[in-house]
Amino acid sequence: MKLIRLALFGTALGAACLVGCLQQEISFKGNTLPGIEKFSVHILAARAKEPPVTGSFGWGHSFFKVPNVPGLDLSGLDERLHRALLSAFTDKGLTFKETGSDLLVSYALAGGTEIDAEELNKAYGIRLEADASEQAPDLHYKRGVVIVDVVDRKAKQLLWRGAIMVEIDLSWPSERKQERCTAAINELLRYYPRP
Repeated sequence: MKLIRLALFGTALGAACLVGCLQQEISFKGNTLPGIEKFSVHILAARAKEPPVTGSFGWGHSFFKVPNVPGLDLSGLDERLHRALLSAFTDKGLTFKETGSDLLVSYALAGGTEIDAEELNKAYGIRLEADASEQAPDLHYKRGVVIVDVVDRKAKQLLWRGAIMVEIDLSWPSERKQERCTAAINELLRYYPRP
């Protein structure tokens, strides 16, 4: 998986819009998950092509937009997210395939600032087809957020985007971080392929 790391510069990014091939937006707020308080989930799903629950998936990109904090272990976090995503997508019926998969699963993680959907699309090299007749949803991914994207590998088209915005319990023990990560990913993927 290609790893992209971007340090924060203290300026907030502008909001971005997803239009055209995406529709069916849902958002809701939840109470608690293990090690997570006050979370919200936001889902966008493709209109023209149903996100599949059969076939294969492989890793796309990972994108980190976090403060440069001493001791931050991005490789450990990357590994926890991979484990949680692998489990969740195989539970949905998809098969992991290292190369030549039908789908690419990418994710982004941001902490302490907004992350811009257009920025993600450029980093991942995907396209969204615009349809001027539709009103685009105004999305602001902020706080601590994990965004998971499912992309048609051949068409480079975004089929599903889910974001979970959370407040993390910083006193959560290190040995339970995988539990917290898995709980967040499972909550998010409850809404795959359709909200």
